[in-house]
Amino acid sequence: MADHLARHLVELKGLTFNKVLAIGFAQALAIFPGVSRSGSTITTGLALGLKREAAARFSFLLSAPIIAGAGLKSLYDIYSGLKTGAIAQNELILFPIGLVVAAISGYLCIRFLLNYLQKHNTNIFAYYRWALAVLVAIVALAR
Repeated sequence: MADHLARHLVELKGLTFNKVLAIGFAQALAIFPGVSRSGSTITTGLALGLKREAAARFSFLLSAPIIAGAGLKSLYDIYSGLKTGAIAQNELILFPIGLVVAAISGYLCIRFLLNYLQKHNTNIFAYYRWALAVLVAIVALAR
């Protein structure tokens, strides 16, 4: 396990400031509807020479501040909801349950994706995005 982690740290250690900045700019593209944050960061990492798993690991590391910020915002919303009465005291148990379930399912999904990327390329994700774009365009035109 330690050898596995050390190998990935060595690969990420080769990232330069300019490469990290480029991946960060790619992440910023996710403010546009339909742009995948992880997809844009992983694709940019691959274009900059990272291996698939290292690009995915770095993408997940980049998501940590976003997830932490969303968590803090949710705590503020819960506090505000309790103050205004929009959230009842007896509903508070739902939040830690949701947090635990989200953490476990997120961990399992990330673990699955990292294992998948060790053996497979990312083409299936590109095909999925194109198929979804076509479907969205058809639905939008049908309306």
